[in-house]
Amino acid sequence: MAGALGAVFASTSRPCTHIGSPSFSRLDVLRTSSRRSAQAEQLGSRPSAAWPVRVATVEAETVSAPANALSRSPQTDKYAVVDLGGTQILVEEGRWYTCNRLEAEPGSKVQLGRVLALKDDGVFHVGKPYLETVVVEAEVLDEVKGPKLTIFKMNSKKHYRRKTGHRQPLTKFLITKIDKQ
Repeated sequence: MAGALGAVFASTSRPCTHIGSPSFSRLDVLRTSSRRSAQAEQLGSRPSAAWPVRVATVEAETVSAPANALSRSPQTDKYAVVDLGGTQILVEEGRWYTCNRLEAEPGSKVQLGRVLALKDDGVFHVGKPYLETVVVEAEVLDEVKGPKLTIFKMNSKKHYRRKTGHRQPLTKFLITKIDKQ
């Protein structure tokens, strides 16, 4: 089914357009709608698209970003997974992160001892549950607030309305060293 639809709509060499654009003519609408009705008779069902559908072709040369630039995997060979503030964070040296508020002043140094896993020079170490020999050192940069959340409570027909907001306090920190003792 997809092959038949693709063959009909991908036969044009023009870029993907829609009805509002100046390059889409009224004749194209008539041709496409008659093709669609012919396909519906052939397939025995209605087509799913409400408007004419064209398939855009992408050349291989137009993709310029390398494959690893789009992934969220770490860029270095040394990283650790740390349990911090109820969440697990994958950390690398020289990068900053945010977590739920820590009891530390901005500018102070902290040691993150709950290291769940470590990758160092291609060797992956997993703790059961933690690695006691690995210490991650961080410097607290700032205390920030997260995005605003709006909480709205209401009871219909009772004229009860309560609107409150919340911004989660966060700590921004920089990973200075990942050390295996």
